[in-house]
Formats: sequence, C-alpha cells, structure tokens
Amino acid sequence: MGVSTHGHLLLALDAGTTGARAMLVDPAGAVLGVDKRPIASRFPGPGLVEQDPAEVWMICRAVIDGALAAAGRSIADIAAIGVTTQRASIVLWDRATGEPVAPMLVWSDLRGMDEYKRLRAAGFTGWPQVPSAKLPGAIALSGRDPNDLQWGTLDSWLIYKLSGAHVTDASAAWLTGYYDYANGAGWDAALLAHQRLPASMFPAQVDSWGAIAESDPAVLGARVPITALIADQEAAMVAHGALGRGDWKATYGTSGVLMAGTGDVPETIHNSMPAEALAFAGGKPRFCVEGMVITTGSMIEWLCGGLGLFASPPAMEAAAASVADAGKVVVRPSLAGMGAPHGKFEARGLIAGLSFADGPGQVARAALQGIAFRFREIADVMAAALPVPEVLPVAGGLSASDTLMQLQADALQRPVRRHAVREASAYGAALAAGMGAGLFGEGDLKRLARYDAEFLPKVGRDEADAVFARWRDAVAV
Repeated sequence: MGVSTHGHLLLALDAGTTGARAMLVDPAGAVLGVDKRPIASRFPGPGLVEQDPAEVWMICRAVIDGALAAAGRSIADIAAIGVTTQRASIVLWDRATGEPVAPMLVWSDLRGMDEYKRLRAAGFTGWPQVPSAKLPGAIALSGRDPNDLQWGTLDSWLIYKLSGAHVTDASAAWLTGYYDYANGAGWDAALLAHQRLPASMFPAQVDSWGAIAESDPAVLGARVPITALIADQEAAMVAHGALGRGDWKATYGTSGVLMAGTGDVPETIHNSMPAEALAFAGGKPRFCVEGMVITTGSMIEWLCGGLGLFASPPAMEAAAASVADAGKVVVRPSLAGMGAPHGKFEARGLIAGLSFADGPGQVARAALQGIAFRFREIADVMAAALPVPEVLPVAGGLSASDTLMQLQADALQRPVRRHAVREASAYGAALAAGMGAGLFGEGDLKRLARYDAEFLPKVGRDEADAVFARWRDAVAV
C-alpha cells in the first residue's frame, strides 16, 4: 500500500470527550482548514457517562467534510489520514451489520468499580475507569452473545467505520487493561478466559504509524491510506517532536496532562504515574508516563457557567490579569478528584483564604495559579526521575491564557513555550500520518513543531517556592 498518487495533504481526525475536529495540514506543517463540532454526553445516573457511537461517527464524518470545505479542497487532495481519539472508552458493535449494540461507555464512566475490585481480587491489575472493568457490563447491557460482537476503543470504532478494518494501536491498547503486558504485544489470554470473552471480539494491534488500512470509497468517496492511529495525549507528543526519553509536554484541555517519554522500556516513576505505551512504529516501542490534573479547562467552565462568577472564559482571563496577585486566596482545582501525584479521587475542589478585600479578580487568578501549582506537583516528580529539558512545551485550549502560562513559568521556574497550533492532538495525528505515509521522517518533527510564544519566569526561585509552599499547606486537607 503506497502513498496515493492523487493527493499530497494530510487529514487528521481527532475525537475527544467533548468534541471532534478534523484538520487539514500540508507536508510543510501549515494548517489549511479545521472544523470542530461538539459531542454530547448523557449522564443516566451518578458516575455514569455515555455517548451514542452512531452519533459520534456522524459528527466525525461531518467535520471531515467541514475541514475540506474550510480549506477549499476535496478528498482527492488527501495523501493520508491520521486518527486520534480520547482513550479508554468502549464501543460494542454487531460483527455482521457493523451497527452499535450499546451506548459508548466514556472513559470517565465509573460503572466498572465492582468488576475492578473482583479483578484485583483475582490477581489482575487495572483501574475502575479502564475497559477491562467495564466491557462485561457493556456486553450485559447489549443483551447479545459476545461471539456475535466486536469491540474497540473509540479509535477502533472510527477506523472500522472509515475502512472496515478492526484494529487498534499500542497507545490505546495499553490503557484497556487487556494488553498482554508480559509479552509486550497482543491481548492477555488469562484475562479473556477469566471474563469468558472470545478473542474474536478484540481488534488486531497495528503500528501507531505506517500502513494501517484504506478508507472505503463508499464512505469517503476515495480510497485513501490511513497511516496513523494514536491516542490523543500521545499524538500531542508527536506534535512537539517529543518522542525520546525525558522529552515532555503539557496539554491544557478539559483535563490537563503532563507527559514525559521514558524511552524504549516501560518505567513507572511514581505510583500515580504508571508506564504507558507512547507509540509503537517501525519495530520500535516507545513508552511514557503521564500525570493528570483532572479539572483544568473544566474548572474555568465551572467558574463561568456552574458558579456564574464570570460571563465567559475571556472575561475570567481579564479579571485574573487585572490584579497583581491573588492575595491570600487559594484554589485547589479538584472538582472531580485529584490525579497525580496524589491519586485521591474522592477529593473535591476548594476555595479558601477569602477576605472582604478580595473580589472576582483574586478568585480568577487563584484558580489559574491552582492549575499551575497542580502541574508543578507533577513536574517536580518527573524532573527528579527523568532527564527533562529546561523548557516545557505546551498546547491545548487553555494554553491560550497568557496569565496561566506566565503563572506556570513562575511556578516551575522554567521557560514555557506555546505551540502555534493549540489543537496539538490533531496536529500530531496529521504529522504521524505523514510519517506513516513516508512523506517525512521522525527527524523532521522538531522542524515541524512551531511555537508562537515563550513565557519566562518573572519571579525568583525563593519567591516561587514560598508561594507554592503556602498554597500546598493551605490546600492540604
């Protein structure tokens, strides 16, 4: 399967938790067109989060057309497609008809808690959110015989709809709980036997970039090579050219993630940061670790919408920028628990230290500072364990906040460098597709990563450490 001769552009499809976007990129890294549409979640009960797989596919199909239209191009101009998605959601479909047979259980859905405890008792590792804790429940929900079904994470479902191929890559497979960690490939036969699941339900594991599949002309109107399949946070690493040991990046999205490469071996640097697959390609495995700040962009949305303190995120940004400091106000952005390095999922958010002298500006600034300090907590662990560079490259929607980026540089006492393409997951998927199609190599990634701003610390280390220590003490409840 060679590069299609008719086109030279790269098309990325990026399906996240709250929205899908498609992005058209040329081989020089210029973004020619983007289209984005929201994806609705349903919450049928406490801890339950579902989406409609057919609806998600229709939205993804629509953004592809939208991005092509925005760029004034057609599918004939596309050389290769890269797909990236949020991780660890479950889609079940009928093997014969290809129709979904149950709602998609979104990664954050917690209905697997009991199964997770049973798996732990039986000697299998896992987490409540991963598919191994939820797939038996999803099959029960469908009321169908597992032998008649196929399943996959969202990446698998989208590739299946695009091409008919039933595949996934290591970056997604690793986080399912079903990966055969001992052998470094394939699925855990003992776990499948324990849950009485047929291997025929499971997707084949393919490279993160390379010859993966071809689009069905009946779906996209042309046969286009699909040459990248990689999870969203890992795709963002590609966008920064951060594939080596110690390379790192921060993404400020709905949640925030600080991720660092550990090279060609899996490495757990902290009990809240287990080893993950970064990308497997060209016979070369790469691994990473990540720390999550669960409430990041969603903290801003809540302060604006849920609490109604600010009319909009830009209004909140203006309020935060209008004051020199947060006074004694501290915010712990943990509305849905605290991720790394705490692992306290029962923790809740906190606003403290208020006085009559404080107004919306102090609260806004303290919220952004709280996010920056949560990232520092993770960065301190990573920097102690890995040879991280001096500069932290960043992207994601909330990286547009100059105030947050300055607070982050101050907190870390490091330069923070912002990617010119905020949607780094989509951009990384496009670049991975370019590598998979042979249009350029890994050595070109640093050249293709463009940055539009660098934030240098404006306070000294002593002051930064003192403010951080005061915050940590104030939120340690």
